[in-house]
Amino acid sequence: MIYHIFFIIFFTIAQIQSFHGQSTSFIYQLNYKTNNDKVENIVFYLDVMHGESVFRSEQLRSSDSLAVKGLLGGVDLQYNNKQLYVYKNIGENKVLKYVFVPIIINGVYTIPIIEKLSWKVSEERKVIQIYNCQKATTEYGGRVWEAWFTNEIPIQDGPYIFHGLPGLIVEIHDITKDYFFQLGQIKKFEWKNLYIAKSQSLITWEKFQKLQKDFYSDPFSNVNKSDIIQYDENGQVIRIDFKKKIGEIRNRILEKNNPIELNYKIDYNK
Repeated sequence: MIYHIFFIIFFTIAQIQSFHGQSTSFIYQLNYKTNNDKVENIVFYLDVMHGESVFRSEQLRSSDSLAVKGLLGGVDLQYNNKQLYVYKNIGENKVLKYVFVPIIINGVYTIPIIEKLSWKVSEERKVIQIYNCQKATTEYGGRVWEAWFTNEIPIQDGPYIFHGLPGLIVEIHDITKDYFFQLGQIKKFEWKNLYIAKSQSLITWEKFQKLQKDFYSDPFSNVNKSDIIQYDENGQVIRIDFKKKIGEIRNRILEKNNPIELNYKIDYNK
């Protein structure tokens, strides 16, 4: 027992020392609820380097690295609810949400997050994994959020847009637990740079909503349907029922229409 306690203390101290002057990857798991209460699990990385950070899914992180090196094109993200890709420069008070618009070729844009986080730190504490954590609450995106941060990791950052507490956010969820982020692993960041996705331009939330509605209205408006080929299991070309395909895409969009920013939720029936 004494050895176990000593190991935890030593491991924590070693981690804290490693955060100074060294880039770090914090790996989070997100449990996310769709509109039918189905729970999806997604792995995200928060890569921190020289005062900047990028939060993105494991899939997009890999894609970004290869795309910058000229080895791979973009990832198809036609269902927008997994677009939890955020760049932060806390020193410059800069937070950008990246959005991927499938109706446009290479449609990558950024939305400036200007909504300020007003944290209320309580005296409530608990241990999560090996970290002594303290509770804080805030409001963002039409949701109330409960966070647990630790000053044992002196980085004022966290998953998604969340930051500004006196320590790393180890766990955060909205009060309905539609979105639940929890820290899993911590690793040394091995890349030479962050390999951030290239954005075409800044856009507003209203512009993003219009682009998403346009895609919902006609997912194939930006392509020549005659260029789309589908094969059966025997390798034979089969006719594509575009009406059926559009219906399937719309159903998936509606099923996953539980965005983290509820105040910008799209009503596709209007």
